[in-house]
Amino acid sequence: MSTVLVVDQLPIVRDGLRAVLERAGHQVLAEVDNGQDALLQCRQLHPELVILELLVPRLGGLDLLRRLRASHAGLKLLVYSVQEAGLYAARSLQAGADAYVCKTDAVAELERAVQAVSHGRSYFPREATRQEAQGPRSEVDSELAQLSGRELTVLQMLSQGLNNKDIAEQLSLSYKTVSTYKARLHQKLNVGNDFQLLEVARSHGLVAGEDGARTLGAPTDPQLLREYGLLRGLLDAAPYPMFVRDLEGRLLMCNRRYLALVGESFEVIRGTTLEQAKWLPPHVRVRSQMRFKQSVRQEEPVIFEAVVEYLGVPTAMYGWCTPFRDEAGQLVAMLGGMRDLTERDSMLARLRHEGAEARFESHLKSSTLAAISQELQALLAVMQQSLDGAGAQQLVGQIDSMRQCLVRVDELWALDAHRQETITEAHHLGTLTERILVPLRQHLEAKGCQLDLGPALHTLKSAWIDARHYRQLLESLFGYLRLGTLPPRISLRLTTNLQPRGLLRLCLELSPWHEPDLADASAQWAHASLQRLLLLLQASAQTVASGDGEALAWRLELDLPQALTSP
Repeated sequence: MSTVLVVDQLPIVRDGLRAVLERAGHQVLAEVDNGQDALLQCRQLHPELVILELLVPRLGGLDLLRRLRASHAGLKLLVYSVQEAGLYAARSLQAGADAYVCKTDAVAELERAVQAVSHGRSYFPREATRQEAQGPRSEVDSELAQLSGRELTVLQMLSQGLNNKDIAEQLSLSYKTVSTYKARLHQKLNVGNDFQLLEVARSHGLVAGEDGARTLGAPTDPQLLREYGLLRGLLDAAPYPMFVRDLEGRLLMCNRRYLALVGESFEVIRGTTLEQAKWLPPHVRVRSQMRFKQSVRQEEPVIFEAVVEYLGVPTAMYGWCTPFRDEAGQLVAMLGGMRDLTERDSMLARLRHEGAEARFESHLKSSTLAAISQELQALLAVMQQSLDGAGAQQLVGQIDSMRQCLVRVDELWALDAHRQETITEAHHLGTLTERILVPLRQHLEAKGCQLDLGPALHTLKSAWIDARHYRQLLESLFGYLRLGTLPPRISLRLTTNLQPRGLLRLCLELSPWHEPDLADASAQWAHASLQRLLLLLQASAQTVASGDGEALAWRLELDLPQALTSP
């Protein structure tokens, strides 16, 4: 008879094993529920046999087998696991186990295995020894068979809902090493994200049960209940906000990072749809709910970008939603998440800023060349006139050579100027607008019309813009307006809003607005000039109802690269 150590995280299983072993005359020295304690008890108690479950926390079963075999050469190791024998029996044999019994087998199978290893024999399913000799028999087996023992352990821990930090602590590895194993898993299993990685784990029976799950919220759909363990583990392990919604868009569960983004407790937002998400701007709510329903209808993933208020700061966010199916392939829920794009947009804004600065410096160089050329041309013309008739033919020839050189300089400047038709500079939009409008305002006041710019002009942000084209746009706009009868008061409102990808949207609204008669030649010319500038600036404009609803307003929207600094 043998002295035994039992390693299993479920108390009811340990009690059952103790009863079976003691009935057969074996002595159970101790019971533990994790790998670290198993190593400690083996060093202290020196059991003859260890019966262990592969799904144990703090080390993982395969790692535990390897460590026990390396430190206790004569120790008998029997794996009694819920894991699929077709894959894990052979893995256990490679890691140093003496026997493998599946928990779905009859108790008599366990008794025979214990008796075999007690007499120095091994006890494995027939397919395990055949696979050890011949290799995997099918594509399903070979998908995980290509993984190393440590990679399989990391995959197993990920399927239990552990994140990289937890895995690093349990395996006594660095965070970077765990990230490397995770990247190898993505590559070897040909998956693009953690969700697909856990789908592979689920298809091979690696997913742990619901014990220890910590995700907020519980699904009510019976089909989702069968997948609850995987979903909760996935959401808790995610380093960014994630959620699960039913097919109508109602929130079933989420992680704490999602609650931090929303700024509400789970009890408040449970069962709400995206259309009811108060933390999203109104137009984003409606669009998100529509795209969600379309994704459910087509059973396809959906992605979107939006600017939302996060901790009082406008933040560019990337959102996604992907179908989640049960084991039968039926769509039962939608899994989604959000990623903060602030760092990406800041980088894009910085690159645009640096690129615009480089183009502006190039323009300054070209302008300098042009100015030098013009000045030298004028001086040479004066010298030419002074030398005419003086007989200094040699000097005249040298002047002609200099003039030819300047012609080539002019050609280079002209070529560069052609490439730089739009000359953008960093400007504070409020200051630039106010400066441009000074003469226009004086002209309007002389005609008895007051121009109201509102209080928000100096709250505008800075952007890269062609000031010359912007000036022409405002002059054409007011010139277009002056073709009709001027009202006593004109209101001009400007706002700037942060957009995804580091852009700044300038919105300009002018009211009241009237459409001049295009049959008039002056109106036709003003209309054509205004449309040309809109096209050049890539701006969009339309006539809308004004804020008071009593008159029309002209609204322009123009996306500009955000400037980090301005003069």
